[in-house]
Amino acid sequence: MFDFTVFPILKTDRLILREMQLKDTDAIFAIRGDYEVTQYNIGTAYTSKSQASDLISAMQDEYAKKSALRWGITRKNDDTVIGMVGFNYWNRSDHRASIGFDLAQAHWRQGFMREAVTAILQFGFSEMGLHRIEADASIYNTASIALLESLGFVREGVQRDQYYEDEQYHDLVLMALLKPQWHH
Repeated sequence: MFDFTVFPILKTDRLILREMQLKDTDAIFAIRGDYEVTQYNIGTAYTSKSQASDLISAMQDEYAKKSALRWGITRKNDDTVIGMVGFNYWNRSDHRASIGFDLAQAHWRQGFMREAVTAILQFGFSEMGLHRIEADASIYNTASIALLESLGFVREGVQRDQYYEDEQYHDLVLMALLKPQWHH
């Protein structure tokens, strides 16, 4: 069972998922500073590099507290972070966790996020002992919803007016995948 003593490095055919470090600040700022990438996220696009370094530090702190586990996505031939994927929380008593992900626009529609999410789902079910993995997505984020559905996630409902941003409320689709339905 995964116990947070050593940060896990995950490898796929084309990717390496690794711990993010402050050296990744510019890459994270490029991703999170792009409105097209963040338009469906809670929180607006970043306007300063300090927001990116703060995010990396927060992810490191959450890992140290054993509450979250998030990876930087890199290609095997290039250590530059092109996205992020991971477990935003882990409820051990319920064997449940929630995933989230972002990918730089230049790498969209190439199968990278499918590869990365598949790797963390496998890790979650086999190494973390998860029974349920959740995700939520803006009702307008059709690409993320389609990806999750293609991996076996089921829509469980809509969280109406789940968060307030840009002077309006936003709905999120709650989706989940149970271990018995995981076929990879």
